[in-house]
Amino acid sequence: MIKALKKRINFSNFWVRNIFIIVIISVVANHLTEPENFPFNQDYEFPLLPIAVSIISGGLIVLIAGVNFKHFEKKYFTNKINTPTVLRFLFSTLGYITILYLILYFGLNGLINGIESYSLYHLLTGLSVSLLISAIGITLLFSTDIYRLHRLASIKGILKTQQGGKITLIKYGEIAFIYSENKIVYIVKTDGTTITTDFTLNEVESKINVQSFFRANRQIVLHSRSIEQVQSIENGKLSVLLKPTIDNQKTFQINISRYKKQEFMTWFEGKL
Repeated sequence: MIKALKKRINFSNFWVRNIFIIVIISVVANHLTEPENFPFNQDYEFPLLPIAVSIISGGLIVLIAGVNFKHFEKKYFTNKINTPTVLRFLFSTLGYITILYLILYFGLNGLINGIESYSLYHLLTGLSVSLLISAIGITLLFSTDIYRLHRLASIKGILKTQQGGKITLIKYGEIAFIYSENKIVYIVKTDGTTITTDFTLNEVESKINVQSFFRANRQIVLHSRSIEQVQSIENGKLSVLLKPTIDNQKTFQINISRYKKQEFMTWFEGKL
């Protein structure tokens, strides 16, 4: 019986974990908001109704955030995870929560306390506090999942290349860098072998995951695993030594312009 219960109550499960957190926060918060709810107060009363409302509201907020996260995961996060996309997820979720709050305030509150209970001050104060708590909660609840997707986007994926009617599937984990020479695009694998493609570099760039690769200049697209050394040179530029060496050729060394220097370093440091 106990073993079966343990299997069902698994705190690695998103809903089990978050419902438990919501219940704890609701009980603690409602015991601290009103003097008569303090545990050692002489006139102590267990705040059952406020706790129930808090649990239901918290559950709805987590449900909204969870559904919106699934939507973003399928439509956006699988292709690109950056600050604007994450902020878009956060603010769109807060927008849905605002709609829910207004419905509850004008509907449930009006039904229980009457129309005369409406107050612009209490509406804005309650909404602001709710959005602040929701923003903190969403950040804490989904930061791990977003980071996991960010890491997976860097190691998963397949690039389909074509050359002379022959289609080759190359895993992201096999690609060191991609470069263009004499209008021909080559993919250099981590073992030093080179694959010729019929694509332009712009076409290849549109097919790869931008989270994993960086367009260094008009001739080359890098994966972080291809970078062996980064060195500052004259005029604010960077000199980047690449690996592996291509069969029967010298080592690849490229320059990053001063205009792309900060963007490159931000991307590269995010991969370390």
